[in-house]
Amino acid sequence: MKTNATKLKWRIFGFLMFLLPAAALAQTPSAYVCGTGTVKLTPNFSTMGYTPVTNDKIIWTIDGNVQPAIVYNGSNATYETSSSLTDGNHTYVVTIEPNDPKLCPSSPSDVINIFKLPPPAIAVSAPGSVYCTDQTETLVITASNTNTTLPLPTGLSLRYVWSASKNTIALTPTELANLGDVSATTETFTTKVKIAAGDYNFTAVASYTAGTTTIVPAATCTGTAATTIKVTVKPGQATITVTP
Repeated sequence: MKTNATKLKWRIFGFLMFLLPAAALAQTPSAYVCGTGTVKLTPNFSTMGYTPVTNDKIIWTIDGNVQPAIVYNGSNATYETSSSLTDGNHTYVVTIEPNDPKLCPSSPSDVINIFKLPPPAIAVSAPGSVYCTDQTETLVITASNTNTTLPLPTGLSLRYVWSASKNTIALTPTELANLGDVSATTETFTTKVKIAAGDYNFTAVASYTAGTTTIVPAATCTGTAATTIKVTVKPGQATITVTP
């Protein structure tokens, strides 16, 4: 009876795991990873009413696929996610199968969602490429997200840090503030009017922001793009000489 009951429970468990990935997509990820970033998943046994002992089996199910059992040795319950996950959402569930044949396997844990992010892909553009020093309207330099293949989860957005150079020399924070508004971390950089003559390069560095959700590694998960404009001196007025 014990063997048949156990087999039935594992069949039901496998069916539920088959259904989990699609349903889990609607859940907020527990963490984001980018590049070769990884996170560690550690089961909390205190919530299950059973303390695993040596030789019990820890079984992880990843994206609906049951992984080879880990024979518990007292300290090897933590699972580290792969450093080569594909972009998108991945689901993780853990169960415990006691080594004692008189005990039943545990219920599956709640689903943990880990979302693999692609590095930000952006483009930067200006309304034109050549302007005069008497420009009386502000210029809006715009960064845009060019990643159209993978919809990002709700609550995840891009923030931008802007910088600029003039005639290949990087502007100081004060010079950049004199050139335009750098207080916002949005997708636009708005210049002031009547920019001094020179060749300008505007660069945006995009990174993800996810509120309180962890991004690993956040510091290097960035995308950079730039555009250039040329501001030329507007000639003064010509004089007209009248002769007989």
